[in-house]
Amino acid sequence: MDFCSEYKYLNDENHILKDISYEELENILNNFGSGLVMIGGSFSQKTQAIIKELNDIAKREGLSEVLVYNPRFINVFNEVEDLRDCLTLENKLKYYAIVEKTGFKSDSLVRDTLIAKMNVPTFFAIKNGTCVDYFTSRYIKDPYLRLSDDLEDRTLEFDLRLTSLIRKLKEKRKFD
Repeated sequence: MDFCSEYKYLNDENHILKDISYEELENILNNFGSGLVMIGGSFSQKTQAIIKELNDIAKREGLSEVLVYNPRFINVFNEVEDLRDCLTLENKLKYYAIVEKTGFKSDSLVRDTLIAKMNVPTFFAIKNGTCVDYFTSRYIKDPYLRLSDDLEDRTLEFDLRLTSLIRKLKEKRKFD
């Protein structure tokens, strides 16, 4: 995937973003993998708005890659489908596996299920197959994407939250 052509705000040819499949995400969660994972894609205006800052902050904090899982895919009918919509039993099970293994919680649920609904972009710090922390970005850079009653620029809030997440990922812990 060519991230620079997919994301209009990303202009760094030496970006550290890496596209991963569902199977690769599942492998990280099941086999003690580690990394900063973003769930989102170029289809989302909010993901478009934060992608440059994500790359810049992750580089500044010393990460060598940020794993990007796009929940949209082409189904058997050649239509674009989002895993988070849980339209088939197989997709419900796959999505539920992500939610359960990451410990994701939300006040809203996926339609006709009891599964927490994940908005994009959502970031997970996965360390040795365990989610140590996560957050869903509410940062919106583009003034045309802001809600009419919310004109606050959340750049600093996003930077602080993402930096905290990355530091938890890199933290060395000794258990007594």
